[in-house]
Amino acid sequence: MSETMVISIPALIIFSVMLVFPVAIFRHLQLRLTRDLIVSMLRMAVQLGLVAVYLEWVFRLDMLALNVAWVLVMIVVATGSILRQSGLSWRRCLRAVLPAHLLTSFLTLAGFLLVFDPATLGSARYLVPLMGMVLGNILRSNVVALDRFFSDLRANSDMHIQYLTLGASEAEAVRPFLRSALRAAVGPQLGTVATMGIVSLPGMMTGQILGGSSPAVAIGYQIMIMIAIFTAATVSAFLAVHFARKAAFDPFGRLDESIFLRRS
Repeated sequence: MSETMVISIPALIIFSVMLVFPVAIFRHLQLRLTRDLIVSMLRMAVQLGLVAVYLEWVFRLDMLALNVAWVLVMIVVATGSILRQSGLSWRRCLRAVLPAHLLTSFLTLAGFLLVFDPATLGSARYLVPLMGMVLGNILRSNVVALDRFFSDLRANSDMHIQYLTLGASEAEAVRPFLRSALRAAVGPQLGTVATMGIVSLPGMMTGQILGGSSPAVAIGYQIMIMIAIFTAATVSAFLAVHFARKAAFDPFGRLDESIFLRRS
């Protein structure tokens, strides 16, 4: 197989002309999202450019301690982004939710060791991209789970108090809300898995084929990463909500509104 064709920066700039179509739709519907779109795309380009420079350096050094440190930074940043997008206070909830993502990451790495030998998994070329894909999906599932859990609790606080009044434990009182949150977080993941290969050609498989791997090799990697992603998304969503609720209630079982970000 031939090597992947390099896309030049001028070609990317020309390709970005495609954004005129979403901009036209935004303006037609008066959504006022054009500025957000431009800022987001510029931030993405700058951030990916900086990461590319950094990863070139990481890949060249390929030191286990540096690779693990980078993954830990990814976990902390992902946790902060999850809390912000869920409307939760970093100060109040970081210590509660971060262990959920650390535990899930360790579980995922232990699973990868069933496929890769430790030396291979510890290399930057495997560890960073694999954990990046897992953490990206953890972010999406956790935002949905936490947002649904606390939105339902705030909307149905009387029901929660009623469960406690009738003698339910805290875990039993929040179980209906936890069940709803997990269903919302995991449902899209199940839909993605069920239609993969028919409706969509997944990103990792596409990337490997473009990189010169055979489709058979790419399929093996894709099945492995989808199992890891679904497991990590489910476990992390459950643990994040489970740990977050421990910081969410006052001694009387009432939802503590100070855990939420103040909206200006």
